[in-house]
Formats: sequence, C-alpha cells, structure tokens
Amino acid sequence: MQTYSHVDLHSAEFNERFFFDGELGAIHDETGTTFRLWAPTAQSVELILHTGPAIGSYLMTRGDRGQWELFISGDSELVEYTYQLTFPDGKRVESVDPYARSVTANGERGVVINVDKLLGQTHRLPSFEHASDAIIYEAHVRDLTISPENGITHKGKFLGLAESGTRTSHGNPSGLDYLSGLGITHVQLLPVFDFGSVDEVGDLSFDSQYNWGYDPVHYNVPEGSYATDPINPVSRVVEFKQMVDALHSKGLRVIMDVVYNHVYETENSPLQRTVPGYYFRMDADGNFHNATGCGNETASEQLMMRKYIVDSVVYWAKTFGLDGFRFDLMGIHDVETMNAVRAALDDIDPGIIVIGEGWAMGNHPEGILGAHQGNGHLMPRVGMFNDFYRDIIKGSNFTASDPGFVSGCAGAMDCAQSSAGALFDALLGAPANRGYLEAAQSVIYNEAHDNWTMFDKLRGTRTLVWASDDDIAKRHTLATSLQYVGRGILFLHAGQEFLRTKYGDENSYRSPDSINCFDYDRAATYANETKFVRDLNRFRRKYQWMRESDYEQIKSSSHLVHAEGLHLSFRVTDGFGKNRDAIVLVNANCNHWSHPVTAGKYRVHINDGSVSDEPVDISLSHEFVVPPLRLVVLEQISA
Repeated sequence: MQTYSHVDLHSAEFNERFFFDGELGAIHDETGTTFRLWAPTAQSVELILHTGPAIGSYLMTRGDRGQWELFISGDSELVEYTYQLTFPDGKRVESVDPYARSVTANGERGVVINVDKLLGQTHRLPSFEHASDAIIYEAHVRDLTISPENGITHKGKFLGLAESGTRTSHGNPSGLDYLSGLGITHVQLLPVFDFGSVDEVGDLSFDSQYNWGYDPVHYNVPEGSYATDPINPVSRVVEFKQMVDALHSKGLRVIMDVVYNHVYETENSPLQRTVPGYYFRMDADGNFHNATGCGNETASEQLMMRKYIVDSVVYWAKTFGLDGFRFDLMGIHDVETMNAVRAALDDIDPGIIVIGEGWAMGNHPEGILGAHQGNGHLMPRVGMFNDFYRDIIKGSNFTASDPGFVSGCAGAMDCAQSSAGALFDALLGAPANRGYLEAAQSVIYNEAHDNWTMFDKLRGTRTLVWASDDDIAKRHTLATSLQYVGRGILFLHAGQEFLRTKYGDENSYRSPDSINCFDYDRAATYANETKFVRDLNRFRRKYQWMRESDYEQIKSSSHLVHAEGLHLSFRVTDGFGKNRDAIVLVNANCNHWSHPVTAGKYRVHINDGSVSDEPVDISLSHEFVVPPLRLVVLEQISA
C-alpha cells in the first residue's frame, strides 16, 4: 500500500484518481445496511458494531476509488458504529463516520438511522421566487427559548420553538407566535448541526452552558443539546424536523447557518481521522493553515471536500425541507464549490436561498478563486453580507466609538465612508462599490450575532455620549428603516426591532444566557419601534420598487435628488404605479429638514416612525418638513 505525503493528497492526480461520486455513509433499508466510507490512504478498514445483534468487528472491502464497503444483512437500525482504520505506517485510528446522520451523546459514535422511514415524506413550502423578496431574521434556538419567564415549556430546545400559544409572565407573545407575528419571510438559525463546545449530557439549565455553535463536529447531525433527550439518537433528528415543520406551518421558511470552513478540533474530526491531511489546507511543512482563526481551514477545492459540502446541504434541504443556507466565512471556500452548491440546490428548488460571509480570506492554492465578494460576479445568485452598507450606517463594525451616518457622521475626514452619496449607492445594491451581478447579491444588514448590537454600538459611539434614550431609539429606528428602502436581501438580527442589548458584550459567543437570552417583554417596552418594523415588513412586501434587483432597471428608475451632510433624498419613477413616483427623504440631523417639492398632490406612506396603511391625499405647495432622525416615503401623484 502506497504512502502519500500531504503534497500528494492535494495533487490533481490524487483527486482525479480517487474521486468517488457514489453515496457514502450507513445506508439502511429493509434488507440490511450498506456501510461505505471513503478512505483511500488506509491500508485496511474495520467496521465496529458496538450494539445490536451483529455486534463485533468486520473487515471491509476496498473499492477502486478508495471507498470501503460492507453489507450487514438484517435490521441494523439504531446500531452504534465506528470505523477502525489502519494506515501503511502502522498507525491505527478509530473514527466516527463523517457521513453519520445521527450520533450518541456528544458524538462519540455514529448511529445507523433510516431518516426517510423515521421522518416520512418532506413537504416543501412553495418555491420562493426572488431572493430580494426575502426578509431574513437571524436567531439562536437557545436564545429564543431559554428565558425563565418566556412561558415556553421546552426551554433551550428545538421543541421550544415548535410550541404555539406561549406568553411571557407579563402576557406578551413569545417563541413561535412572536416570530410569526413579525411579518418576516425566513428565520435563519445559528448552527443547529452537532457542535463540540457544549456538553450534551451536562447541565443545560439557564446560565449553565452556552455557545453560538460555530464549533462543528458532525455536519449531518442535529445538535444534541437542543434535543429533549441527547442520549436518544432519534430525539435530535425527529425534534429538529418538528421545529422546522412548526415554523413552516406559520409560513416561515428556515435558513441554516452552516460552518464548513473549519472544524472544532482538527485531530479529532472524522474528516482528519479517516483521510489524514486531505480535507485541510496545509503549508509546505505540513502544518495546518489557520485563516479562520480556529486552528484549521478546510480545502473546498479538494474534490471530495467539495462533494462533502454539496452532499451535506442537499441532505439537509431534502430531508428537512430547509429553505436556505448561510455560509460562515464563505471566503474560505472557492468559487467553483459555491457554484456547485447553488446548482445542486437548484435541482431541488431554485428558491432555496444561498448567502454567505464574502470576506476575502483563506490560503487558497494558486489558481483557486476565493468565494469572496470581489468574485461575486462569478457566483450568480449567491448573496453576500454587504459590509460597505453596514459601516456607512453605523461606522466601523470593530470600533465601538466610530460614528456612522445615523450617529452624526456627515462625511468628515474621520468617517468619509458615511457620506450621503455613498449611502445612496449602498441603497441601490452598491453597483459602484461592489462587483455584484445584481442587487439581490447584497445582503442589507445593520447588525448580526457578531459584534455589538446596534443599540450597544450607538451607546458606545463617541458622538453620542450625550444622547438620551429617546435620541438613541430614533437613530436606531432610522438605521433599521433605511434597510427597507434598500435593494437586496433584507436581514434583521433577532431583537433588532426592539433595540436589543447585550449590555455592551461585543462577542457573546459563550457568554451566559443572562446576556444572550431573548427578552420578549422588551418588545412591549419598545412597542412603537417593534410595531414600526412589523409595518415596514408589510410595506416592503407590498411594493416592488424596494425589491427590484436588476441593476439596469434600478439605474433607470432611481434618481438622486439631494445628498449632502446628513440629508439624502432620491426619487423612484413609477414606484407606486404609473405616474406615481416614490420619493425617499432621509434626515439624520437633529433638526427638522425642509425639503423642496413640486406643488401638487401627495400621499405620505412613512413618516415619523410609522407606516400609513391607507395614506390620504394631501396638497403640498413647495416643501415637505422631515422630522429629525427620520425617514419619509412620499408618493407623488402626477396629473
């Protein structure tokens, strides 16, 4: 048996010689189970069945593409299994199946499971026609369900998000009912696959253990700490599906946050244990590259890593009916992989959304193009978080004190990027500042789970040390309302509607529940702001001009009127119908702004933090006065 160096493993010759395009994993049916593992550098592989009638160790047969296979007749469902691999240098390693679909507690063994039989037929929601129609709401399963006073029974669990009719101790809606009342289209869940930073059989009560979950171990298995019984391998699978079904029953689509760019612990990862050195980028000395900051970075350009990513998203989409995927640190991956993901999901449903963090990062081999926003034009219908827009609005995402447009930065030397002109381009999908193919590749966001919430950012901004609570609330609301008149995919962080705070914690990935938990009662405290977001959701979904994605159409219809200091206005031809232009007025100043208008009839759709469902005709002679720190949308009715 030949021994391969890490350089050999990453050669075109090795990839072409051993690429296996078949199904991998434990494939169960009524006659038996086929166990199939790709491990081309192993000298021998044994299947170890730890439970069941056929308990024992079995030598597997090698195929011509480096796949090892064994068929076990009879019923092996729920049998626990691992693989014992022996390599030419004599090293023996035991590993969980990288394609396992369920595992024992804390992922120590794979479990044979027939998901099709267990879950039955998956019913997808109708295809989502245009990505720019999406209003995505990013949330964390535990955050939404763990608070002691939220009225949810299954706290910190998938099933907690499947409960309807729940109320807080103060009588405010919580959980599923709260989400379904917002008018959003998609709920994006922080990692729900099996991750390694929480002990699934440890204390899971309030303020005990917490992590966002960006610590992947088993990519095709739901996280056990979110199951009511982490020890039962069926529980996590069934309950995850029940949660997705419950969200779907309310018309809410589900996006899964996927983290294929790194693994939790390299040496203990099933990827590394089954084919050491293949799935990760390494330097000339065989050391793991670490552009992710997590100790390793996966090599998506490797044919079997690319297949693994594609197989995984297809599995989640088909088995659980998921409606989208958000790729963490997508720039680590390569253009060809992301296009392969897009194509595979299109075969299931072209309406499945694909977005990602398109930061330029990663140690890509020569000739491999990174999947970052600079290469957005090479990845049709793959959206990217638009940090250009984000930083215009609030200032640097990484310096709390740095101001942006809504915090009084009018394009001065120290914050020139926050000029009104730059904001106008950002609101059009950034055609002049990003190399996107269409505006729908721009994910419009002010805040996310990372870094400070907008409320905490404004509270820490140097230009607002004097600001009252009312002033902060108006600036926060202005920032949110600006998203709604921007072209692209609209993205909200959970609680943004009620000025969520994490008490100044910039990176709460393992902070206690008391920092992270979702305060449904704060939505009542900021009732006007929360209602405004609900109304904005309805408004954006009603009128097409805010959701236009074609750059040529946007350019021909959207015309800058005024961009100076903290004031911006633009006109959208026929925004409300033939000869009914939309006029957007933005005042980020503390004073009223008298904006000139042509004399005639108008309707006021948005003004002073509220949306009018049935705006009445008014006559304007020469100006419209925009309140301080507000966005206004007018409809001009031409004769």
